[in-house]
Amino acid sequence: MWESKFAYFLGKMVSRIRIFVLLLISTILVQSIDAQQVIVVDEGSGDAVDHVALYNQDMSVSTLTDKFGKADVGEFGTGDSIYFQHHSYELTAFLKHELVYGNGRVVLSKRNIMMEEFVISAVKGIEKKGETPYMIDILGPEQLNTTSFQTSADILRSTGNVMVQKSQGGGGSPILRGFEANKILLVVDGVRMNNAIYRSGHLQNAITIDNNILDRVEVLFGPSSIIYGSDALGGVVHYYTRNPEYNQKNLGFYTQYSSANQGKIVHADFNIGGKKIANMTSITFSDFGNVRSGKNRPATTGDWGLHMHGVGQVNGMDSTLANPSPHIQLNSGYTQTDIVSKTRYTQSSNVDLILNLQLSTSSAIDRFDQLNDYNGDNLKYAEWYYGPQNRFLASLQGIFKNYNKFYTNATSTLAFQKIREDRITRLFRVDDKLFQEEDVYVYSGNFDFTKVLNEGQRLYYGLEITHNDVRSDARYQNIRTGAVQNALTRYPGGGSHTNTFAAYGNYKLIPSQKMVVNVGLRYQYGTLNSKFTDANLPFDEISINNGAMTGSASLVYKPSPGWQYNFILATGFRNPNVDDYGKVRAKGDYVTVPNQDLKSEYTYNTEFGISKNIPGFATISGSVYFTYLANAIVRTDHLLNDSDTLLYDGLYYKVITNSNASLATIQGVSINAYSDLPGNFAFMGTFNHLRGTDITNNVPLGHIPPFFGKVSMSHVFKLSNSGSANSGSLGDLTNEIFIHYSGRKYWSDMTPYGEDNEEEAIFGEGFPAWYTLNFRSHYRINEQFEIQFSIENIFDRFYKTFASGIGAPGRNFIFSLRVSI
Repeated sequence: MWESKFAYFLGKMVSRIRIFVLLLISTILVQSIDAQQVIVVDEGSGDAVDHVALYNQDMSVSTLTDKFGKADVGEFGTGDSIYFQHHSYELTAFLKHELVYGNGRVVLSKRNIMMEEFVISAVKGIEKKGETPYMIDILGPEQLNTTSFQTSADILRSTGNVMVQKSQGGGGSPILRGFEANKILLVVDGVRMNNAIYRSGHLQNAITIDNNILDRVEVLFGPSSIIYGSDALGGVVHYYTRNPEYNQKNLGFYTQYSSANQGKIVHADFNIGGKKIANMTSITFSDFGNVRSGKNRPATTGDWGLHMHGVGQVNGMDSTLANPSPHIQLNSGYTQTDIVSKTRYTQSSNVDLILNLQLSTSSAIDRFDQLNDYNGDNLKYAEWYYGPQNRFLASLQGIFKNYNKFYTNATSTLAFQKIREDRITRLFRVDDKLFQEEDVYVYSGNFDFTKVLNEGQRLYYGLEITHNDVRSDARYQNIRTGAVQNALTRYPGGGSHTNTFAAYGNYKLIPSQKMVVNVGLRYQYGTLNSKFTDANLPFDEISINNGAMTGSASLVYKPSPGWQYNFILATGFRNPNVDDYGKVRAKGDYVTVPNQDLKSEYTYNTEFGISKNIPGFATISGSVYFTYLANAIVRTDHLLNDSDTLLYDGLYYKVITNSNASLATIQGVSINAYSDLPGNFAFMGTFNHLRGTDITNNVPLGHIPPFFGKVSMSHVFKLSNSGSANSGSLGDLTNEIFIHYSGRKYWSDMTPYGEDNEEEAIFGEGFPAWYTLNFRSHYRINEQFEIQFSIENIFDRFYKTFASGIGAPGRNFIFSLRVSI
């Protein structure tokens, strides 16, 4: 009998052992699966570290940690070494199996000096910043979350290397190395924003990107036509919005108040993520009032920049009325709503898909610089405003990873954009209001590939196809009777179509740790066609077909630890667009008319850069560049039907047109310095100076700012209650004092054709030099709560940034709150 009991007992034990073993195996498997995700934390505080770059030895697989410090390492090979790199921490590495079978927690130690960062924009793929020869400024989550700027144009000023021009409150036109508007390329999430009506003067399209949902901004200086094609003459501004996060459910909230324009921003976003699919959606509402300019004015400027009058109705008639507060710039406020929704789906470890939807819409935006112009004793315009500025973007991006003979990594981006841009004007005491309405439909496809050839060798290549459809309409409408009559369209009334087809390749060779060589070529072919309905023009159709071959060669040389030399030879090009060759537009005393003989403009650029990293103390870098422009598109005097004047919208104007100058030059220098100082202090300084000449017409080249830059000193203080019974961290307090400065733009250095807005400067003198002293304090209580207080323009100085039509804000108190749940 005891044998049967023993057999029963033995059977139960075997069964339980079997169950235990199965549970143990299941637990290991589950932990193995969960360990595909790691979390990266700060050694001192234990806080999560976002934007850490993870990559394997040949960088064929890479990813970034999210705002919770988490990253998925499932795509790395079992035997891979995974490197963890962040500009503020020591580089560290682990074998994947150490992470998988460990606790998945990676602890980073702080560095005393910033190490090299990663860049994405230079070759449309992740690479070390120290391996690219270009000057690149990077704004990551930390910088973006601690700035108090109101728009995605303004945040570029924080680099200290970009000047931003404004014609109105709802403005923001970045200037890179003497190029502006349609001569620099704006990109959002891999989709080019530049379209067929991007104008050559000043434009505000950058403000249609919601800066409250940005994850990263990269500013690439210098011609970048090999990778990006037409328009990237002065450089590229690439905005990256936040991506959805897997296995996360969180809610974010942000609000800001600014005293100088009674500005109010309210933002909310949420993320819902499963194992393979995730969605991030955000909405931002901004309400900006009239801008109050500074009251501290040099006596020599007189009433320059004061807004003395506005237009109002008296007994049903336009009347010029005195502004009781000339420092309040009337008609400079506006509202804007931005919505972003991104859905991410991982089909497998080798395929990632992202659906990206963006919508930006605004109220009417008054053109302040035009409403401040006089015609005799009265103002020139009773009304001048942009209709609601609408931008819609839909893109589908596929990211593919596969070791085959064609590529290691591939990205395809298919996109559609619809842009609505209207201008509504009415002259003083004229009942007919002019409506000029433009719709642009943009279709694009980008296909970018990276192939790891051998150790130290990579090939980047790709294709780009774009199509622009421009539809332009115009009418006069009587404000009293409602009667409608035809009017001259801003762009060709019969419609315009542009197409581009391009292919590029860039070979990267790293023969040793001391040297990186890049050689690239790009060919682009473009077709442009417009039909005109205006009988005053001597032609009814323009067709332009252009092909362009561009190339670049660069060398990065590191002769000894800490030293780096960069050499660049590059060409760039820009096809004329509809705004260049087909526009009828009045400003100041001039009217621009179409030119059927316009050709592509080319740049030939040489650049030398040097940097010195003093470990534990400072990084100092400088670049000297020279750009030769052939067939540069500039404004010149012109005869239309043998006349140098034209009656337009009831007034006579001097006729000019965009034409190709045979030669223009730009030369400049940029200096940047950063230093980590003892006691958690840090210093940053920049200086930029350049000159430009239209040699053909023997006049200054437009869009060339005076010298400018930024100087700042910051301190990070770790708060704690270590002396109490419940000791622990109370968060981080960052204080910064910084100065933005600009030299004087002399009258004699301004172009005579209107690009520099000389009518907005002091007549005969130019734009005066200026500087502002500013302070910000950012308190990160924990991972959920952040508050910020800033004072900009502490001395309440009155100034205008170069070529701006509106005065900059005076003393400005800014309060911000950020919550993450």
